[in-house]
Amino acid sequence: MADAAPNSNQEATRGPSMKAKIQILGGILVLVVLECAVAYLVLPSQQDVIRAAETQPKEGETAGVQTANEAAPLAANEETVEIDLNEFGITAYRPLSESTMRIDFHLYATIRASDQSEFESLMEKNKNRFREQVIVTVRSSDEGELTDPSLGLLKRKILEKTNSILGKPMVHSIVFSEFSFVEQ
Repeated sequence: MADAAPNSNQEATRGPSMKAKIQILGGILVLVVLECAVAYLVLPSQQDVIRAAETQPKEGETAGVQTANEAAPLAANEETVEIDLNEFGITAYRPLSESTMRIDFHLYATIRASDQSEFESLMEKNKNRFREQVIVTVRSSDEGELTDPSLGLLKRKILEKTNSILGKPMVHSIVFSEFSFVEQ
C-alpha cells in the first residue's frame, strides 16, 4: 500500500500523456494546413496582379477620370511622333535566387508632334533623373513583369514616372524595341 502512493505522485507530476501531445500537435498541424489553403484561395496570383494593374486605368478612362500624370486622349487626326529615349543595358543581381539578370532594350516615347520641342528641352534638363528612374523601375520589376509579352505593367510604370519627371503629361505611350531578358 505504501508503494501505491509514490506511483500516483509520479504520474501526476509527469504531465500530459504521449497521446495528448500527439493530439495537440495534430490540431496545430490541421490549423496550419487550413490557413495555407485559405491563403492560397484568397491571395491573387502574380498574373492576376499584373492583369489587374493593366486593366485598372482602362476602367478609370471609361468613367471619365484622368489623373494628373496621364496625357489627355489624342484626337483622331492628331499627329504623333516617336522620340528616341536611348538604349539601356541593365544588370541586376537577385540574392534570393542567387541569379543575375541582364536586360537590354531600346526605349521610345510617343508624344504629340506639337509638344516635340518642349519635350526635348525638358528631357535634356532631366535626362539623368529619367535614366535613373528607368533603371530603378526595371531593376525593381519581378520576373513576371519582365516576361510579360506586352510588357504592359513595365510600360505603365515608366510612362507614369516619365510624365512625373517632366512635370506635365506629355508622353502618351512607351515603346520597347529590341527587348532582351536573360537570367543566369
